[in-house]
Amino acid sequence: MKKALLFSLFTIYCLLSTASAHAQSVDILYSGMTYTPPFYEGGALWSGESVIQMVAIPQGLGNPTQLFYKWSKNGTVLGNTNGVGKNSLIFSDTIFSKPVSITVEIVAADETVLAESSVTVVPSPASLLVYEKNPLFGYLFHQEASGGYRIPEEEISFAAFPLFFSTPSPDYSSLSYSWRSNAREDSAESSVTYRVPEGTSGSSAVSVKLQNSNTIRQMVEKSFLVQFGNENSN
Repeated sequence: MKKALLFSLFTIYCLLSTASAHAQSVDILYSGMTYTPPFYEGGALWSGESVIQMVAIPQGLGNPTQLFYKWSKNGTVLGNTNGVGKNSLIFSDTIFSKPVSITVEIVAADETVLAESSVTVVPSPASLLVYEKNPLFGYLFHQEASGGYRIPEEEISFAAFPLFFSTPSPDYSSLSYSWRSNAREDSAESSVTYRVPEGTSGSSAVSVKLQNSNTIRQMVEKSFLVQFGNENSN
């Protein structure tokens, strides 16, 4: 009986200690300010030479707009971003794309640290997604063109979408495309249309390259095989 009571008291103490430890805390949420295609299920990741935004979410510390936030990057205090109500941090990746460690502290008037949280972020590589553009159903976002892609009709259109590229300008003028098949340039637009020669069958290698002129390293190329004609032909 005594052991059971001691165990119960110890369990309650642990629960109270855990609750007390999490009564005052701060979390860091972050998101890359990068482009993702429509209906993309994942989040916008931070990529090389892009911008990332971090937001501190305090818990049990009162009004977030009245708290003093102290941000540090790789151990260096960022004086110009600290202050009352400054719960967000925005910075750009360098061309070297190294991991970055961010710490935020909630500091009281007497410089006591009320809560602290740290996170290390690593830039992800930018990528490129290609989808069929159907004249009846629009973009077929449920199936990406990769590996081998069979042309079901006499004509097919593909569209390329940047993934984790820096958010492009409103007119997308910073993005340049280059579609090629069999060593021939087919289009400099974001989409291309291929027509199957009558009575032919076989396959053709297709590649598309996308480059962001506002950056140095944001360039990616994707290749896939387009098959056409009789499916049983050699």
